Amino acid sequence: MTKIYRLLWLIAALTFANPAVVGADQTDQRLDDLFQALQTSKDSSELIEVEAEIWAIWYESGEANIDAQMMEAGALVNAGELIVAESIYGRIIEQYPNFSEAWNRRATVRFYQRDYDGSLADIEQTLKLEPRHFGAIWGLGMIMGLQQDYQRAIIAFETLLEIKPNAQDARPRIEMLKQALAKEAV
Repeated sequence: MTKIYRLLWLIAALTFANPAVVGADQTDQRLDDLFQALQTSKDSSELIEVEAEIWAIWYESGEANIDAQMMEAGALVNAGELIVAESIYGRIIEQYPNFSEAWNRRATVRFYQRDYDGSLADIEQTLKLEPRHFGAIWGLGMIMGLQQDYQRAIIAFETLLEIKPNAQDARPRIEMLKQALAKEAV
């Protein structure tokens, strides 16, 4: 287990000890079994279903109004209306700061806008709430790679593989990052 993974679990333990977190998407009891299946299954169709179930659980806040706003913001992202979508995600975060997927979605929008510092701040919040969030960890690896922090990018993608061993693009990215790191050392 890497140091970053242990750190993420420590953050999670501290976060889940806080009763204000109860009721958010990432606390759903079904996630533990789904993550276990994600790590142990060798059946590709089962892995696709498990990942889809995880995303569905993460995406639902349990509040119809918030879920409707999440759908609206998602449609805006698909239409290229990133500034408006970011604003909606921001409002959701203000109302429900313990809703990890709102942080993750805003991080994604900020990534698309090349606001890497803003995206990293949102990824940090996502991972405090849900340290197994493989989407946020992938984003972290991508940003670290873009910022030429190859070692931290490698750690992020290795952490991703610990959580989601079937992450198809993680191994090639790690190899590419190791090559970039080696060139940098020359």
